[in-house]
Formats: sequence, structure tokens, C-alpha cells
Amino acid sequence: MKRFSLSVSTKVIPLLMLAGAAMAVTPVQFSAPNLRAPDDASVDGVRLSVIHGKNENVRGFDLGVLSLSETSNLSGFSAVFGVGKVNGDMNGCAASLVNVHSGSDDGVNAAFVNRVNDLKHGVNVGFVNVADGYTQVDVGGLNVSDASSVQLGFLNVTGRITGIQLGFLNVAENGFLPIFPFFNFPKNSTD
Repeated sequence: MKRFSLSVSTKVIPLLMLAGAAMAVTPVQFSAPNLRAPDDASVDGVRLSVIHGKNENVRGFDLGVLSLSETSNLSGFSAVFGVGKVNGDMNGCAASLVNVHSGSDDGVNAAFVNRVNDLKHGVNVGFVNVADGYTQVDVGGLNVSDASSVQLGFLNVTGRITGIQLGFLNVAENGFLPIFPFFNFPKNSTD
């Protein structure tokens, strides 16, 4: 009898430990000012924020209603009817009225205004796209970046173009001409 209880306890204890770790994941969260239910810094599933929601990590679906939806890292899809703010890295798709991202993005940013740091792989789609660093593709009315591969818009401005700019007016410090209408590309193939 003791042998049976010993073997059962050696199997049950690890299972209970795994179950406890699995229960630590928050699959669904509701956020509002001064409220997070359940109160967990990370969400692996769905987060609904109304007026304001703030987390460390959101993996899955983030829905914000009239909201400042803020997270350090986002992996998945974010639909925010307000401002989507990512203080760290974003992997996936962020769609909102205004996106403000200070880390590195991989995926799609779609907003009336996109204010990002770096977009290594993906596209910014918006009326205004502004990047402090490199963007792979910008599509919008006004596109401004330090460096970019492709810019398609009415007015395109970059310090360094590596591909092509197509628009009414194109400004690139390394362009074949610094300012040129309709298109611009790097003056050297090494730029």
C-alpha cells in the first residue's frame, strides 16, 4: 500500500505544479482606469480595455474601446478605437486611430497616424506615418522616416532611401536628386 501511495504522489505533485503554472496564464482580461480583472500583468488570450488599459505583455487579441490601450510588448492583433501604445516590441498587426510604438515592430501598423520607432519587417499604412528609425514600407499621405526601403504617398521624406519613393513629392538625402517629383531612388546602388 505504501508503494502505491508513493508512486501516486510522485506523479500527482508534478501534475499539480504544471496545473498551477497553467492557471497563472490570464486568458481573458477586462481593463479600465484603476482596474484590471483579473489583476495580471500579462495576458495570453483576449484583453478588453475601456478608456484605459495597461499591461506588460499582451499575446493574442487586444480590443480597446474609446481607449488608451498600453502594453510593453504586443504579439498578435490589436484593434483599438483610440490610441494603441506599445512601449516595447510589437509582432503582428496593430490597428487603431493612433499608433504610438517606441520599440521595434514586425508586422502591420494601420492607423490614421502611426508614430513608430523601427519597422524592420512590415508596413505602415496611415494618413501620416512618422518613424524615428528604419521602415520597410510606408503607405500614406505623409511618410517621414530616418531610413526606408519603400515609401508610397503624397509626400515622402527620408534621410536614406534603399529602394524607391513614389509620390507627388519625394525627398531623400541620398536620392539621385535630394528632391524630385513622382519618384526618387538612391543615387548609388550601395546607399
